[in-house]
Order: sequence, then C-alpha cells, then structure tokens
Amino acid sequence: MEKKEVPARVATFKLAAALEEYEVKVRALAGTSPDLDLLQRLQHDFGELRLLCASLPKLSVSWVAVLVSHARLLPALCSRAGPAATALLQEHLAAIERLRNNCLRLMGAQGVVIA
Repeated sequence: MEKKEVPARVATFKLAAALEEYEVKVRALAGTSPDLDLLQRLQHDFGELRLLCASLPKLSVSWVAVLVSHARLLPALCSRAGPAATALLQEHLAAIERLRNNCLRLMGAQGVVIA
C-alpha cells in the first residue's frame, strides 16, 4: 500500500482542528479524577498530533514546547500534584495555544481562507 503525502496546508488545517479537540480533552482530564479511558483517548490524539507535526517542519519549535509540557503535565495530573499540576496545566495550555496560533499564521501565509 502506497502512503500518500498530505499537502502542507491540509496538514496545517487538520493540526489546528486536532489541537482544539486535544485541548478540550486535556481540560476535561484536569477537571476530573484520574480517568483511564480519557487518558488513553488523549494519548491517542497526541499520537495523531505527532504525525501531523512531523509533516510540518516550520512548526517544530512550537511542537517541541507542546511535547515537553505534555510529558511534564501527565504525571502531575495523574498524581494530583495540586498547585504544581495547575501551573503545568497552564504551561501546557499556553504551548497548545502558541502552536495553534502558529498554524493559523502558516495557513494565512499559504493563502488559506478561514471563514
């Protein structure tokens, strides 16, 4: 089976949309007691984000910030580390927002119209 390459503007749009969904799940996980099912869905979504980001090297710096903050946040959320988890959550949400904003800027640079 031949793997078809996704055009950069399509991958950028998909990434921006996937980041929205991922952020909703991160907020939900932070607001509940540890939920294994939600954590597994979040990890699955994160894998999809990783694949999309791999095809967009212009976003690699923003992606690494999300990757690092994700790795720091999950253990804190699962252990309910209190104020530390809250600070890490805010850091992660800020990294997600920066990546999403970079996606939107990149789509604008590619001539994609967002309605």
